[in-house]
Amino acid sequence: MPGRDDYIIAVDLGTTKVSTLVGKLKKNNIVEIRGYGITKSKGMKKGLVIDINETTKSVLDSVELAEKSSNLFIDNAYIGVTGKHVSFENNYNEITISSPNKIVRKIDVERLIALTNRVNLASHFEVIHTIIKQFVADGEKGIEDPIGLSTERLGVELLIIFGNTSLIKNIINSVKAANIEIEDIVIEALASAEAVLTSEEKESGVICLDIGGGTTDVAIYKNKKMIFTYCLPVGGDLITNDISIGLNITQNKAEEIKKRFANVDYNFPEILNRASISDMNINTNKTTLNIQLYNIVNSRVKEMLQMIKSKIDEYDLIKSIPCGLVITGGSSQIKGLLQMAGMVFDMPARIGISIDVEGPSEVINNPIFSTSVGLLKYAFQVDNYEKLDNIKSKNKKNQGFFEKFRGFINKILKGEK
Repeated sequence: MPGRDDYIIAVDLGTTKVSTLVGKLKKNNIVEIRGYGITKSKGMKKGLVIDINETTKSVLDSVELAEKSSNLFIDNAYIGVTGKHVSFENNYNEITISSPNKIVRKIDVERLIALTNRVNLASHFEVIHTIIKQFVADGEKGIEDPIGLSTERLGVELLIIFGNTSLIKNIINSVKAANIEIEDIVIEALASAEAVLTSEEKESGVICLDIGGGTTDVAIYKNKKMIFTYCLPVGGDLITNDISIGLNITQNKAEEIKKRFANVDYNFPEILNRASISDMNINTNKTTLNIQLYNIVNSRVKEMLQMIKSKIDEYDLIKSIPCGLVITGGSSQIKGLLQMAGMVFDMPARIGISIDVEGPSEVINNPIFSTSVGLLKYAFQVDNYEKLDNIKSKNKKNQGFFEKFRGFINKILKGEK
């Protein structure tokens, strides 16, 4: 079997599927997918666990397939979390630099971040990620690394992402019951963005939408940093449900019709002439059926996009996003979605496929794997950061903020609250 230490595992627990990826980082920072497993998800709804036993079984089935595919025994993984309970808060604080010549030291930065990371959350919420948006030196914004600079006052702006402790623990316990130890938890909006966004898009400003089965995860990047995240508890499953009700058919048949024929292309007359769903054995006139399907899907997709735009508009961010939309996830494959999204948001849009990844084409070219690929990319970034930090740190007893914060998250994972 391959050496286990060379590989990192990602498990994405979605509403409709559980995917497990086995990845290895190559020398050119390309993530190589060496094995994968995907199974139907049971016990999950809108990103939340509603049946731990069923969820655990889904994880076991997915992991088993990944083990066979990679010829590797899997006992730990990075996992994604989502749900409407995930939210964020911007926090700013500053300190006076008291060192000789007012030179900023590493200890000053760690003290400032630790101070700014203290947020007044309700007792049932816990911090998942702390993202540094920018440092401010004597009022000068946009500082990326202040160590070594001379300044009287140093400030930092953090994006603090948090979620409901109990709901996160339900995910953790479901995975642990499958005998998988959790390396870290990552919000799925961040993971998907890591998979499909280019560095240029992150720098200039971009919105990433991951439209899954039960949720739509939103991440906005500007100046290389995530500045906004949101989870709309609506996804492709709701479209399936609408089709089922509107056409008086079963959920399974509605799902098949959605995958094969759903279309929101504004050029409807041409689409109508090409489309034919008469082989689905539905007792309805062909033209009437096509019109009904178009209207059902069009209404729901437009409503979802408008809800997301309204949420983003609350923060007045649309004007600062020149690179437009990148849409990924299983429901991103609905025909005509890019055109509709472009019109709703009044900006360019493209489909997000994983970048800087090698492996089976059915994985790297399929947007349903974006979250799990992003979990791998995030994991390798953290791993490289820790190695670099260990090299730089001469005094192992002098634990930095990053290690302290990682320890805090590990306590949650181990149930030591």
